[in-house]
Amino acid sequence: MPGKSRRMNGAFTLVELLVVIAIIGILVALLLPAVQAARESARRASCLNNLKQVALAFHNFEDSRKELPLSVADPTQFGTNNWAPFLLPFIEQGNLANGYDLKANWWVTPNREVVAVRIPAFCCPSTPFQNRIQDKPETTPPNKTGACGDYFTPSGVHSDINNSLSTAEQIDLTRDLRGVIRWYATDNLKNRFADVTDGTSNTIMVGECAGREDVYRGRTRFPVDFVSSVKIRARGGAWATTDNAFEIGQRKPWNASFSTIPGTVKINNSNEWGHCFYAFHTGGANFAFADGSVRFLAEPTSLRTLAHLVTRAGAESTAAP
Repeated sequence: MPGKSRRMNGAFTLVELLVVIAIIGILVALLLPAVQAARESARRASCLNNLKQVALAFHNFEDSRKELPLSVADPTQFGTNNWAPFLLPFIEQGNLANGYDLKANWWVTPNREVVAVRIPAFCCPSTPFQNRIQDKPETTPPNKTGACGDYFTPSGVHSDINNSLSTAEQIDLTRDLRGVIRWYATDNLKNRFADVTDGTSNTIMVGECAGREDVYRGRTRFPVDFVSSVKIRARGGAWATTDNAFEIGQRKPWNASFSTIPGTVKINNSNEWGHCFYAFHTGGANFAFADGSVRFLAEPTSLRTLAHLVTRAGAESTAAP
């Protein structure tokens, strides 16, 4: 009809639709990083809460036993186990603890069935692959198989650390370089809070070494491969394995064919055994200290500072950030 608009009431022209779509696209592009940052913030907080639970479990164990677990248990009393099975009753995993035989090795029945269970308190929610399983072939069966975790107890500082430090930063290797949760040895029959003479608030008890048994160098993932000509493994994945703990400051891969660990020995450089701390949080990693407190330490934290924070009785003056 003459005088009536050609456009139907309430309809959009093609140009208007394109403008709306463009505006929505811009808003999504602006909001998506904020949403991702908020999600990572929540995951980082959840990780800190996990570490808090683990730290409190250590304290509750010490309250009841008057000593702390060893990172590798006393072989004269127990099977081949690390600290984690001893904490099960203190992280609300009593049923698993009841089915676990501390006199047996962690990878044999009945323990292998228990270790196959993923324990959320031992896992960082920021780790990309949550349901990882270590399945290391053995010459004599069974394989060393178990669900993986993301936390470990630094057992001390390795003398190799000085290869990565300047002359002015060298660590005095004559000092006590043992960590809070050390393995059983003739010079370390027990772990006790009384041995942490550097101060429990200044000494790391548990840290992140996430993503094992896959290898991460920087943010590049190299899937675990036990048998190929280039053998790849960030040993220590299963939450009960005695490979869990290590002395920081080393650059050796599990197998020489994978070449020396590149980059700088620092937080988030590599998750390989013996190296340093590694997490999937932006800019750093989470830690539980011997006093039960939890903290986030940034990637630029110096290696010398990390070494001072790991030793329980090194008599250094470094305070925790």
